[in-house]
Amino acid sequence: MVTRSIKERLLRAKEILQEALHKLMEINRLKKQLPFLKDREKQEEELGLELKMLNRIVNQQAGLIRKYEDQLQDQD
Repeated sequence: MVTRSIKERLLRAKEILQEALHKLMEINRLKKQLPFLKDREKQEEELGLELKMLNRIVNQQAGLIRKYEDQLQDQD
């Protein structure tokens, strides 16, 4: 029962990590277009804040994934 719960949490953490990585790639694509846009400075600031938030999420999810994988290994 505990193993199932850990596996479910692990899968959910991996899904969230994938979503965050996808958003990071999208933001990097947008950053390449910034030199050609009007109001570049404002958009740079917004993208910078979003990048910081996504980096925190990625780090948190990566830590959770490591934790859950270690717990699964310890149970085997």
